[in-house]
Amino acid sequence: MSRAAVALIRRWHRNMFSLCAVLFCAVTFVALQGITLGTGERTAQRFVAMQTGAVIATLPASSWGSNEAELLARLEGMPHVEHAGTLVMGEAAGNGVEVSSWGSALRVNVAIGTMDGLAARGASVQSGLPFADTDTNTVLLGERVASELGIGGAQAGHEITVGDARMRVAGILEDAPHQSALATSIVITPAAARQLGMLPTVRTVHIGVTQGTASRVARYLPMALVPADPQSVSLKLPADPRSLRASLMADAEQTTLIITVVMVVVSIFTVVNTMQIAIAERRREIGVSLALGMPAWHITAQFLLEAMLLGLCGGFAGMAVGSLMAAALAMGLGWPFMLPWTVFLVPVAGAVVGAVGGVVPAVQATRVDPAELLRST
Repeated sequence: MSRAAVALIRRWHRNMFSLCAVLFCAVTFVALQGITLGTGERTAQRFVAMQTGAVIATLPASSWGSNEAELLARLEGMPHVEHAGTLVMGEAAGNGVEVSSWGSALRVNVAIGTMDGLAARGASVQSGLPFADTDTNTVLLGERVASELGIGGAQAGHEITVGDARMRVAGILEDAPHQSALATSIVITPAAARQLGMLPTVRTVHIGVTQGTASRVARYLPMALVPADPQSVSLKLPADPRSLRASLMADAEQTTLIITVVMVVVSIFTVVNTMQIAIAERRREIGVSLALGMPAWHITAQFLLEAMLLGLCGGFAGMAVGSLMAAALAMGLGWPFMLPWTVFLVPVAGAVVGAVGGVVPAVQATRVDPAELLRST
């Protein structure tokens, strides 16, 4: 081991190219792992932020026979449930209607819901007042709808025409963060929808839950909402950040693996070339050692150790530099700094690369004929 280390240090300029090849391979692997994890985590966080954070339960048409309090009575006190209420989005309701005010008219989607349903989605009243579940002649306007009709926040209470009915504007609605469907819709209560003949064939209930608990809450929702026929309830859960991150990581790791394999092959050939040059330069030294009785396996082991030390040093340096690069990029671009435990195996992998690249030259070193070498010198 000591002779191999001395030989590497003594000929550092010759070994520098192979050291840099292994180092660059290790840096690339570690940095790509950090970048992949960081961007995957950031993408998952952004995707989850775009979700409403609510479990959406679709109930059969018969559920319209129950009022809001009766339907959601069993959800009261359920762990992790923060808000729950009816909210059928305009696309699901299929109720496009013409809305007019002050000579301006446009066709919009009609969402049917309660204030609890809007709260579960994350929407809120920007200006004006909320409506009651029993109101039959009030409406909430999405931001864009209010803007198109020329209705401002100070004009809550203004009457507009919805289809053939006159309705009072209770307020202007702001949709949940990263959502926009309600901005181009109007919202009426289930009582108003029943009076106008707009009740859809299904009823959707939005259940706002504590982040990360959707799957646990979902197990009890069908029985709580429709105890007589829980099979008729279908659920849509918000995206799970862990499964999304795992999916992104699986795709990215394939690319990382291909790049790493190519660079490992290049590193191996570089080590082979470096060790062959070392054997050529030390041919006389090898011949003298064999002539003095040094075992051939000792010569092989020395050159193999040199190659492994070369790979080990490159792996350690590459792990450190790659980690610093990944940390700097994460800090500069604002994504989480994360590294998998596998980066700690990089020095070992470097030693393996060195061993694979050095095994053939190490065996060739013992094929020197001492007698022929001494006669030639």
